[in-house]
Amino acid sequence: MAPAPKYDQQTQQQMILHAAEQCINESSVTDFTMAKIARVAGLSMGSVYKFVQSKEDIVLALAYQSFVHVSKIFDQVLALPISTPEKILAISLISPQKLQCFEFDYELQTYATNEAVIRKGSSYWTTKIIEASSRCESSFKLALTDGINSGELKDVPNLAQVIDEIIISGWAMTVGYEQVQRVQQTKQIVEGTDSLQQPLELDHPIIRSSVRLLNSYPWQKPLTSDSLIQIEQQLIALNLR
Repeated sequence: MAPAPKYDQQTQQQMILHAAEQCINESSVTDFTMAKIARVAGLSMGSVYKFVQSKEDIVLALAYQSFVHVSKIFDQVLALPISTPEKILAISLISPQKLQCFEFDYELQTYATNEAVIRKGSSYWTTKIIEASSRCESSFKLALTDGINSGELKDVPNLAQVIDEIIISGWAMTVGYEQVQRVQQTKQIVEGTDSLQQPLELDHPIIRSSVRLLNSYPWQKPLTSDSLIQIEQQLIALNLR
């Protein structure tokens, strides 16, 4: 009997996560088994458990990959030569398909932030998730701070407070909108005819609401219809829309 091929640790980890992605695509985020992952990866259960100690670790490891993917795209947008409020709005105008790392991203992110999953996950993968989330938040705070410090926002008495307000309210609007849409489109999701992967139109209600929110702050250069066109052109150039 020929000896089993040997792989370095990084290769084995990728084999496990690729197998996990395949298994979840064939079942769901909750129904896959560790035994099937090992079988699909062509590795022993012992090899699998060197990198992940449970199904919860699999979920967290895949969620970490998704976080990293999204963070890289956000970094591209935050580096664009546009104003700070335009950068914030640009995040909402990215095509959801470009942000997608896995077909089951939404379910993955929802499950990975469940308290029970986090508590059952190993310290290694929970730490990785925290690091990825913190990095993403830091990028936004840095972009806002740089913009405000450069004079884009007038008369700000409490910089940290304003930054927290903009970040929290912006995320609440965009994430809340997606959740409401998923509830309303349950039938279309079941049928596979939903439009949640389509980019938002420039005159979409959530975009208009975001413009109103951002323009409630005293920017030197408030958002206009021309701003939206410029944002769209920049995202198209990056193949993000």
